[in-house]
Amino acid sequence: MTRFAAVLALLVAAAISWSVWAYLGRPVDIVDVPHGHLQCLSYTPASDGASPLNAKDGLFPVPDGLIERDLKILSKYTDCIRTYSMLGDQGKTMKAAADAGIKVLVGIWIGADDERNEKEISHALELANRYPQAVRAIVVGNEVLLRREMTGERLAKIIRSVKARTRFPVTYADIYEFWRRNPVVGQAVDIVTVHVLPYWDDPHPVSIDEVQAHARQIIEDTQKLFPGKTVQIGEIGWPSAGRTRSGAAPTLVNEARFVREFAAQADAIGVPYNLIEAIDQPWKRMPEGTVGGYWGILDKDRHLKFPLTGPVSEWPHWRWAALFTGFVSLVALGWGLLRRRPITPLRWLALGVAAPAVGATLWALGVQLSMIVLNWIGWIWCAWLMGLAVVGGGLLIYAVAGGTGVPKPASLDGVLEGIRERRLSGSRAIGLYHWGVMVPAAVLALSLALDGRHRDFLQLAFWLPAAAFLLLYLQPATRERADGAQAEEGWLAAILLVAGPAAIDLPSNREAVLWAATCVALSIPWLPFAWREAKRLWRALRTRQPAPAASR
Repeated sequence: MTRFAAVLALLVAAAISWSVWAYLGRPVDIVDVPHGHLQCLSYTPASDGASPLNAKDGLFPVPDGLIERDLKILSKYTDCIRTYSMLGDQGKTMKAAADAGIKVLVGIWIGADDERNEKEISHALELANRYPQAVRAIVVGNEVLLRREMTGERLAKIIRSVKARTRFPVTYADIYEFWRRNPVVGQAVDIVTVHVLPYWDDPHPVSIDEVQAHARQIIEDTQKLFPGKTVQIGEIGWPSAGRTRSGAAPTLVNEARFVREFAAQADAIGVPYNLIEAIDQPWKRMPEGTVGGYWGILDKDRHLKFPLTGPVSEWPHWRWAALFTGFVSLVALGWGLLRRRPITPLRWLALGVAAPAVGATLWALGVQLSMIVLNWIGWIWCAWLMGLAVVGGGLLIYAVAGGTGVPKPASLDGVLEGIRERRLSGSRAIGLYHWGVMVPAAVLALSLALDGRHRDFLQLAFWLPAAAFLLLYLQPATRERADGAQAEEGWLAAILLVAGPAAIDLPSNREAVLWAATCVALSIPWLPFAWREAKRLWRALRTRQPAPAASR
């Protein structure tokens, strides 16, 4: 009977492993980009070792030949690029573009520093005059008003001074709201260049199903704001990875869908466009979070992230994921056969579901963490999260199999005492793991609740420990019980219970809802301690005596 149940569980696990990943990796039909060609792409010649993030006075070294290689690759998909600065090695883009037959929206970075601004302007105009065949327009400033680095009047004066020094069309680039607030800038330019970045819209961005109509409306509003002016889109796009904002989910399929649907209707909209961006920019993950590094149509290794024609898969290598999930299931079920305590048929069936859930979670978490990691601190953080998930997965499988030998976690005092005595066994070891889970979860929950714009949801790292602790909490411990009142656990539980749901911006944000559910699940085993602390605090507030009046 046990062997039959184990074989049935193995079949269930194999079916789940394959079918779930086959569904997630299914090809999705999307309209093709006309002729597989995009009008224009933002381009910054950054590399792993150098980027605008570590530039000094706007200068950073670009590896020899990188720009030429990049433009050769990009020429397969576009005949135009937009740059943001011409200082230093970035200026090599002009010659490379001229040699490749690519037009350039020549970027001049404008900021609060007048001396730096003049260097930017002089160098850009010099290169534009040297390679006039490559120039489409001069872009004087990028989101200067959005960054609040100068007034519209001051910016308009700079734009007019540049126009007096060049024969090329001159423009400025910013989101619609700052064009609306600063009509003086619109009067100064030859072309109104508006940014349409629906993912970043506040307070709530629209979903991928509504985004095309939203983009068209912004263009229509801009045209009404500046009748008779030429309007173009300076940045438009969608990220492929990062946190979900309201209904806006950054996925590979959604990026492909946005880009391809927009490109297909561009002629009907009737304005030129530039996509942000050509190549993923890992350095942007520092100021903008994970999502900032994944706006390119090419990844950082210069591989096309999704085809411009034909179906697109969110998980193109889903078969490897299915094999890994199946392997984890096989290990878990093999352990079930080898353990001395027999497993009931019902628990075997539960194992057949839990084991592939653990395997799929670990694979998906590994992919997510590979997108998050940026430096050695990131590697330590990601390794910690993966370790929490692996141990949590093991505990979950143990609990599903009916394991009752895991003690309840010791209190913080017990854990600290075990560390001092170098005796971390039993409840103290579980208590140490518990604190390793609860502290980062609580910190992350608070961060997401208070300032979550650029922070990732990490429910994949925490749901396995949450489910394991919840199941073990529902089973009576057969060894030593938890010691002490565990007030600290109560406060952590309260933080998770309140801050987790507070990160939900809209109910349509499924990622935020799953994060909130994970936080609540983590808090449940420790809510009695939270309730005890709440009552203690309430009693203290009620019995507090007023301070005595000061004597004269």
